[in-house]
Amino acid sequence: MNLEGISLFAIADYLKREITGSRIYKIGMPSPHTLYFSLKRNHDNVHLIIDINGASPAAWLSRKSPENPPEPPAFCMLLRKHLEEGKITQVSQYGLDRVIELEISLLEGSGKIINKQIVIELTGKNANLIFVSDGKIVDSMRHVSPAVNSVRCIQPGYVYLPPPLQKGFNILIDSPEEILSAIPDEVDPAPWKTLVSQTVGIGKATAHQLFAMAGIPPAATYLTPIDRRNLAEAITDMRKQFMSVYSAVISGSNQCQTIFPFPAAYIPDRCTVETFSTMNEAILYAVQLKPVALPEQEILKKITVSEILKTKRKIQALQEDLSSAKDADMFRITADSLMASLYKIPKGTKTCTIPNIYDGTPLQVSLSPILTPAENAQKYYKKYNKLKRAQDEVALQLKNAKDTLRYLESIDESLMTATTRQETAEIRDELQNAGFLPAAKRHLHVSAGSAPLCIEFSESTKIYVGKNNRQNDLITFKIASGNDLWFHAQKIPGSHVLVRTLLDDPEPEAVRAALQLAAFFSKARGGSHIPVDSVPRRYLKKPSGAKPGFVVFSNQKTFYVTPDEEYIKSLTETL
Repeated sequence: MNLEGISLFAIADYLKREITGSRIYKIGMPSPHTLYFSLKRNHDNVHLIIDINGASPAAWLSRKSPENPPEPPAFCMLLRKHLEEGKITQVSQYGLDRVIELEISLLEGSGKIINKQIVIELTGKNANLIFVSDGKIVDSMRHVSPAVNSVRCIQPGYVYLPPPLQKGFNILIDSPEEILSAIPDEVDPAPWKTLVSQTVGIGKATAHQLFAMAGIPPAATYLTPIDRRNLAEAITDMRKQFMSVYSAVISGSNQCQTIFPFPAAYIPDRCTVETFSTMNEAILYAVQLKPVALPEQEILKKITVSEILKTKRKIQALQEDLSSAKDADMFRITADSLMASLYKIPKGTKTCTIPNIYDGTPLQVSLSPILTPAENAQKYYKKYNKLKRAQDEVALQLKNAKDTLRYLESIDESLMTATTRQETAEIRDELQNAGFLPAAKRHLHVSAGSAPLCIEFSESTKIYVGKNNRQNDLITFKIASGNDLWFHAQKIPGSHVLVRTLLDDPEPEAVRAALQLAAFFSKARGGSHIPVDSVPRRYLKKPSGAKPGFVVFSNQKTFYVTPDEEYIKSLTETL
């Protein structure tokens, strides 16, 4: 469960009304990431439970206290010593950040009132609960050493620094028109990402809700004037309905993804929405859900998507490294120019201006005064050679990362079309063989592989469709012969499609069917004018060491196809 800043606003507002003025009479710590305060109010008792588990950090009130371990942890004992009998005098949120502070007042033996703070940081995987007194950290549930974060250390004795303040427009207060003025018409990445970056208090989930209210596809890359007007109205409507109803989005695995403090307009695939009258009711419902085991196909899908995102981040980092390494040639030019001007440069010089020997322009060079001009030139040569080697290495890593991304996208597409347990098992085995999953234990009995889709198109023609990489290799390199026609969506993950015929040339209708199947059984199936390559089997080959499903070919013809789902259904429904 990922709660956004505006959801924390609703939590803080609820707690402010319900527990301000209550007295702490008991503190417990049922687990290393869960703590509760038992509170005595004027009319009853209630328990404030705080869970900093990175998967679903939250804070809520409960009538029932959790069970305590036989021996309380040291942190729990510390809080009992300092905070029991304290009075909660204030509940506040840091702006629209995911941080809530409880101010607790206590009476010292001298009769003086002192204030201490419990800071609840519900910031995803970095969630924490920190005990602060006089601006300094007394202790916390999680410690962050200077070696991990030199700017914001969370350890006893250090000054408490809140998370860096978010910058941007307040989604609950600032003018919608002013907010939208910060988003250009054409945006890359998508406008919803820019909306998140230009505001505080919301993330991807709420941005998708606002775009759904405005009738704008999340993948849109351009905002029309009508889009802007609709989005401004969506922000206004969200504010009108803010904290009137609370929508919990429940996934297919029976887990709460997030809670919105307004009616949900967009429900993600395989999700449902439950509504509640208070934020506390919604969280109570969410934390009591029992997750159900996902089907293996969905588990593999999540793993594959995670690896795709990881590989995309790696590609971006490598591209930045490659861009930096392109400065190598400048170091070589500097070194060559220095060597040509050695006689002009006295030892001990820190900077000099010499002619660039390649174009004659003035070249300002920084030098080490303790080195001779020749030694400075050698230093620049060393930098050049180092960057050049790095350039080659990074280029190789970048190529491998792009190959891995294409491969993972083919796996992702295979999972979309897998319809049997055997096909799913083959994809799992493939991920294991590729190192994306732990190696399986040895099986004594190996089941026969799944069969590709085979369409008896006519008495003399069959069409084969591979639904995973093993089937693709089987079709292309075992079933196909030299003159058979092979089809695949151009530069798009998808199925290998093969037309096998006893005729000298395949029927035009069989070719049309194969083109339709290749476009439909690809990642671009929902699009139009999808490029599909067609090539005789004899022009295909598999490079040595290539991943399953990967081929290279030449002499192809390219067709542009818009899949007809009714036609595809007519081809496959008799199977």
